[in-house]
Amino acid sequence: MQREYLLHVPEGLSEPAPLVLVLHGRGGSGPQMAQLTGFAEVADRFGFIVAFPSGVDGQWNYVAGVPGYDLPADDVAFLEALVAAIAAEHPVDAARVYATGFSNGGFMAQLLACQATDVFAAFASVGAAGYGGQPGVCRERHPTSIMFVHGTHDAAVPWNGVVQQTPQGPVTVLASVEQTVAFWVDRLGCTVEVDSQALPVLGGSPGTEARVLELQGCPPGVELVLVAVLGGGHNWPGHPGALPPQVAGLVNTDFDASELIWRFFERHALPDRGAATARSG
Repeated sequence: MQREYLLHVPEGLSEPAPLVLVLHGRGGSGPQMAQLTGFAEVADRFGFIVAFPSGVDGQWNYVAGVPGYDLPADDVAFLEALVAAIAAEHPVDAARVYATGFSNGGFMAQLLACQATDVFAAFASVGAAGYGGQPGVCRERHPTSIMFVHGTHDAAVPWNGVVQQTPQGPVTVLASVEQTVAFWVDRLGCTVEVDSQALPVLGGSPGTEARVLELQGCPPGVELVLVAVLGGGHNWPGHPGALPPQVAGLVNTDFDASELIWRFFERHALPDRGAATARSG
């Protein structure tokens, strides 16, 4: 199967550098995700490589292993192979490889957080929560760090989740954000105690404000963070006008999600990888 991705390497990069994979939403593509997030500009400022892969038929197979789904792509294997391919051509620090995604890509980032913690050091999910069948594909527990960014008025992936009534009873299609955080609290060994801080309100996005909720009591080196955008919709905060208004809802511009995610990532590295690995393979 032929796969595609857009790669951005800052000019003059010679020393082994971090690598970030940025995964698009359903119906999107790598180039579209680059435009939505502005992650290439953040990469230039902070000195890391960023790749924007494209999913098969505009989507990611985050439901791999969930009964009732039979999508053809093994996207965990693809993204792991993509990291290796990029490292074969460019100076990649193998201890500092990360994955983030929006909506469908955010669900995929969570699957990687369940199944690929030997490759990726931290994860971030924007506009995506837990989903039906997730516990079944996330059986083995591995310490890792993950950030969630979610709007309370997200119409595509509702803050309170989606429950479908069936003849057998209610079935969770999408978990609520509260249920999602509880799942990761249990998985990572954190506690439900929360340290909450409001981000400064800059005045450019009336009707919204952002709070950073850090779960306490996590194991050493593990972080679980929720950035709750009060009044925010289904979008990439800091980038208004990038999605249709009926999808995006209100976009908070008090922070740039791409930079916030990078600053979260840069605090984490895989242990026992030595200083760096460049041009492996």
